[in-house]
Order: sequence, then structure tokens, then C-alpha cells
Amino acid sequence: MATGDGMAIAYQAGAVLADLEFVQFHPTALAVKGAPRFLLSEALRGEGAVLRNVDLERFMKRYHEAGELAPRDVVARAIVTEMLRTETEYVYLDMTGRPADYVRKRFPRIYATCQGYGLDITSDLVPVRPAAHYAMGGVKTDLFGRTTLPGLYAAGETAATGVHGANRLASNSLLEGLVFGARAGAAMAQGSPAAKAKAATPNPGPQGKAAQNHLGQRGKKPNQPNYEKHANHTSRHAAGPAAPSDPVTAALEQIRTLMWKDVGILRNGRELALAIEQLDTLTIECPERALRQACELHNLWTLAQLIARSALAREESRGSHYRSDFPYHNDEDFLKHSCVARGKNICFEK
Repeated sequence: MATGDGMAIAYQAGAVLADLEFVQFHPTALAVKGAPRFLLSEALRGEGAVLRNVDLERFMKRYHEAGELAPRDVVARAIVTEMLRTETEYVYLDMTGRPADYVRKRFPRIYATCQGYGLDITSDLVPVRPAAHYAMGGVKTDLFGRTTLPGLYAAGETAATGVHGANRLASNSLLEGLVFGARAGAAMAQGSPAAKAKAATPNPGPQGKAAQNHLGQRGKKPNQPNYEKHANHTSRHAAGPAAPSDPVTAALEQIRTLMWKDVGILRNGRELALAIEQLDTLTIECPERALRQACELHNLWTLAQLIARSALAREESRGSHYRSDFPYHNDEDFLKHSCVARGKNICFEK
């Protein structure tokens, strides 16, 4: 899913994809140069962590009455808005109001990971920014993983089952992996030529029963913030990427930058149209040889175009999809799923 291969391959094969404009962003990913996009759990804010801009002001109350406990999409938009307003690449997550021992015991992995990058979450302000997290859309399926293409099944984040709506709740992804994964597997087994041949046999015998059963077997006082350290922290994004060393890497970085800038958390029609135009000019051909990097780049490019087109077609704001030029719901026209198939325009269906 990280490179969109399953969705892109299904699209190229003729399957319908749905709800691609709904991409969820986690509000608080670690933003330190050289660090991965490690997610700092929303449970931190649930336990009292607050968000501050680079001027060390709490800002969430300006965007939602629930402050730091606002819905995930609201928090992500607020952070990006503050980053734009203050012309910075991050905000701070401040957990210093809770006892240090409690924080270390309650969040041992987050504490240890941040320690590895020179940050003590019990005394430091941690630079964070949103990061792409989960795709609600994907290959359109029914409740048994069947796509619109006979014989093709999808499950997990590659699939668009419809169970998440426009803004997935945390941990509901387990439903797609465990429940729909098992249902799709069972449906594939029942629909396979071998299964049909067995069904035509009056008595499958003990070996057949064993094969049928196999699927089920897979089965102190709070520390004061150390403000002096924060002037030295720069986000990996602020530092900028290393110069690409080959055409594939260069094109990949161009797509990433374009998608974050124009098809990210805050969208509008003008920038979406510009993004589609720029993506079209890349004209990345499907490689004749099955080279992994080249194939992944083509799949990323294909999916980026489809996400941008879907976002431009949905002229409203709903869940994780926010249009500044259409900031409200439009149930009359868009309380529907977006659908796209190869060679066809975006359409909306109940």
C-alpha cells in the first residue's frame, strides 16, 4: 500500500476504485532531521499533552472548542494552518505538564524513540507535523472482498469497503485486515476452480475436508520545558531532501512534494487542477522490464493522478477531504462514493 501498487494494478486491469480523495493524516509525526515519520500517539494529547506553535502559544482553541482533543482531521488542519501562518515546518507537542515517571511508564516506546533522537518528552517540546497515515479509499469491493473485476479480490488498506466513511476511527483498520481479509480468503477459496470441482464431487473425502478447514487454522513535580534546546531542532522537511541521484528518485521526490503542497490536508480547486496538470507532464511510462523501483514509481504516479482527480471532482468538504473553496458538506450532490475506472471520468454513486 505504501506505493499504491495494489490499487494501481487493479485500476490498470479495469477494476473500479472508490473514495480515493479520502486520505487521513496523523496530526503529530516526529519532525526531526534524520528521523523517520514516527507517529506520536493521540493518546499523548488524551493524557494532557498540548500543542504550541513556534512562539510557544497554545493555538488549538482558535480552531475547535475541544482544543487538543478535537477530531484528528481538525487537529491536522489546525497544525498546517499554524505552520503556514508562522512560516515554519512544525509545531511543538508539549507533554511536560505531566510527571516524568508517569510519562515514561505510560509511553515507554515513544519515550525511547524520541530519546534516540535527542529528545526527552518529559522535559522537551517535541517538534511535530502531520503525515499521511491511512487511505479510506481503494479498490471497490463488496463485503466478501470481490471487486468489480471477476476473479480479483482485495482486502486491507488496498480495498474500499465503505466501512470507514470519510474519516476512519483509530484502530478500525483491524476490521479491514482481520474480518475482511478472512472473508475475502474464504470467498476466493469457494470461488476457485478447484473448489468448484470439489463441489461437483458427491463426497470430498477426509482430505477435502482437511483442505477446507485449513483456512481457519491460519490463522516528583513536572519538569519545566527546556526551551533552549528547541531553537536547535529543525524538521527533516525544513532541511529539505538530499539532491536526487537518479531520474527515478528525482521523479519520486517531485510527486511527493507536489502531492503534499497541492493535494494534501488543505485543498482548493485551483491548486488541484495545477497538480493534475503537472502530474500529466511527467508522463511516466510503465516499464517494459519488471524493475521494482520503476514499477513502484509508475504506480505512485498513477495513484497520485487519481487522488488529485477525485479531490477536484468532490466540490465539498467531508471528513479528511477539505476544500477551502467548498468548506461545507453538500449532501445533495456528494453524499455518495466517488468512483473511477480506467478511461472514464470520476462519477458519484450511492
